[in-house]
Amino acid sequence: MKIIGSLLARHIKKFKPQSKPKAEALPTKYTFIPKSKTFKINPKHTRLHGDPIAKRDMASSIARRTEARSHIALTKKVESAFQKTIAKTKKNNQFATLIKQKTRALTRAFTLSKKRGMRALEKTSKKLDVNIKRLGVQGKGSRFTDKQWLSAHEAKELGFPPKVVSADMKAFYAKQKPLAQAKFARKTLSKIYKQPKSWKKRSGLIKHYKGVAKTELKQAQIDRQILRDTTVQKITGTTTFYRKGGKKVTKDIKKTIWSPELKQDIRTKRYYRTRFPDKK
Repeated sequence: MKIIGSLLARHIKKFKPQSKPKAEALPTKYTFIPKSKTFKINPKHTRLHGDPIAKRDMASSIARRTEARSHIALTKKVESAFQKTIAKTKKNNQFATLIKQKTRALTRAFTLSKKRGMRALEKTSKKLDVNIKRLGVQGKGSRFTDKQWLSAHEAKELGFPPKVVSADMKAFYAKQKPLAQAKFARKTLSKIYKQPKSWKKRSGLIKHYKGVAKTELKQAQIDRQILRDTTVQKITGTTTFYRKGGKKVTKDIKKTIWSPELKQDIRTKRYYRTRFPDKK
């Protein structure tokens, strides 16, 4: 047993006890300067316990500085490389290709500088323990409320109406327009007329849908008059087509342009336009 135990003891490795990493000590408010034997306010303490808005501005200024320095350095590199390449090349045909290469290199330099600035912003914000102030393009359907942006999903959950109307909803609203309702009433009337006269509800339904068609047509005429009063129709050409009987018809192509600048003549009591669209 003693021999076996001694053999096992040779192969056993002893590890040193692991020490826990020491946490960084919080900066004190004042630091002692041995030379002058005075106390000075510690800037790290001021940054750590400062106002969140001030810390966020500090992080953004550091990120801007990093991005600007990176952009200047990379742009200089691209410009110097471009000048050296032009000096070496003798063919004039390669000049256009070199300019395209330079544009692509400058674009890549700009993108890399933005990434470096964002990296510096994230690092500094984490160090100062503040949130990153992001100002980017919001998604479709997002909206700005009292103090914050809401995404389309959040707005839907909170009960806001949709900002971007879907194709199905556009089709639904188009069916509710007066002219569409009048056409629907006329189609229904044509179906009712085909029914036998012995049907009891026939006369009542005819009266109802005739009244609906008449009312909706009046509203459609009002809407058309509003459109004519607030728009300009510009003739851009002609189209020719043939009807069923073989009759040739030529019509003007009228482009409707929004132009609400109307003024009324005091004498004639007529409206005239103060601005017309530019001719193209």
